[in-house]
Amino acid sequence: MKILIVEDDFRIAEMYKEYLLKNAPEDEIHTALNAAESLKTLRSHDINLMLVDIYLPDMHGDKLIENVLKEYPYMNFIVITASQESRKVKNAMQLGALYYLVKPVKLDKLSETVNDYKKKNMTLSKSIELEQEDIDVYFGRANTSALNNLPKGIDPLTLKKIEETFSNHYEWTSSQLGEYLGTSRTTVRRYLEYMRESGKLTVSQNFGDKGRPEKKYKKNFS
Repeated sequence: MKILIVEDDFRIAEMYKEYLLKNAPEDEIHTALNAAESLKTLRSHDINLMLVDIYLPDMHGDKLIENVLKEYPYMNFIVITASQESRKVKNAMQLGALYYLVKPVKLDKLSETVNDYKKKNMTLSKSIELEQEDIDVYFGRANTSALNNLPKGIDPLTLKKIEETFSNHYEWTSSQLGEYLGTSRTTVRRYLEYMRESGKLTVSQNFGDKGRPEKKYKKNFS
């Protein structure tokens, strides 16, 4: 995956880059401090995803997105900005942004959002038939009754992604799954505990190489 971070504060841009590479070292990540620099990068690299700040020194981020889409109509964007104005959120939606993250951004939230895009992109790249329920998730139309029943801190898309990992590998520790998904162990453990309480998983104690106990979560087939 080739990612371009457009952020005028180089320290923040490097922080995002470092964290994303820590969780996905196979990715190729570029940074640009302004709109002009980002356009140069797009012409020399086959970028898949752009993380764009709204307030750039030479051009507004939403105007940059408009210009990029004229030349690269299938570019994907995640907006990262301090602006919480409903008008800005609406503009981002109308421009087709995948997500809108408000600064200061939690790094694990940033990683989750990028990984969610990567997982969806990987699935949609395969020649398979999708059920309407799966399509609803991709278009942000997940079952609202199920959404309302989820406790605070449990995102339906992240929950579905974690549930899917148990289809391929029936048991995980929180550290193993966190590393696999590229997110923090604390975040993963919150979802695993929710799934355990819902009866979807069973738990046993696992002792690692250093003898430290860690919970091992297994899919409940009963």
